[in-house]
Amino acid sequence: MTIKICLDAGHYGNYNQSPAVKSYYEAQMTWKLQNYLKIALESYGIQVITTRDRQEVDRALYDRGACSKGCDLFLSLHSNAVGGYINESVDYPVAYVLLNGKSTALGLKLATIVAKTIGTSQPARTATRQGTNGEYYGVLRGANAVGVPGIILEHSFHTNTKITKWLLVDKNLQTIAQEEAACIAEYFGFTKITMTNTDAVPFVVKVSIPDLIIRKGAGTNTPKTGKYTGIGSFTITEVKSGKGSTKGWGKLKSGAGWIALDYVTVI
Repeated sequence: MTIKICLDAGHYGNYNQSPAVKSYYEAQMTWKLQNYLKIALESYGIQVITTRDRQEVDRALYDRGACSKGCDLFLSLHSNAVGGYINESVDYPVAYVLLNGKSTALGLKLATIVAKTIGTSQPARTATRQGTNGEYYGVLRGANAVGVPGIILEHSFHTNTKITKWLLVDKNLQTIAQEEAACIAEYFGFTKITMTNTDAVPFVVKVSIPDLIIRKGAGTNTPKTGKYTGIGSFTITEVKSGKGSTKGWGKLKSGAGWIALDYVTVI
């Protein structure tokens, strides 16, 4: 089974500054989260496309949703706001889902994951919003027009100081991306690719990040021997566990060294 997901980083540039923590911009957070989530989803063998290839590029709302044609899910990533002022009492995550109900079940699962991972005081929920032309939100209207279940996932509120500080930490975004990817994979019946033993070597992997560090041994505690710039395929001849990787380290057939298998997918 092949699943294809369209990820949409909400907004662009320096959009939606938090009144609670001035260094926070919703657009910057969603771009980081989109990239972490893309890598996490691909580790399950799920195909991922994005609505934009650069953070500073804008695109019409309807077009962003409609470009998901042929996908199994359109997911737009956001953080919410209560007006333009600080409000410390509101922190619930919400998934805006389609009026036809086709994205409600997954939307609630994802919003619940956000609530659990961040530790919000208010429970997760789903919501719909009717507009004059059907879906109120342009991205959902575009996705629905091409027959794709769409979700706008609000990662709590950036008008809440505690939440905003949490969303500013890259490690937290990596964690929530892993949790959301696991939720989506489970929903579609995918199992994570694991490579923590040597039973299945050799095998070929495709690198999913543009700059991959190569190390002398299996772990971040070993010296760097180089860096591969680009996205290519490599043959792995041995797998070991090691510091700095949850999926293990793979030895390159070329003899150049070892790479972390968190950033590859098996071909």
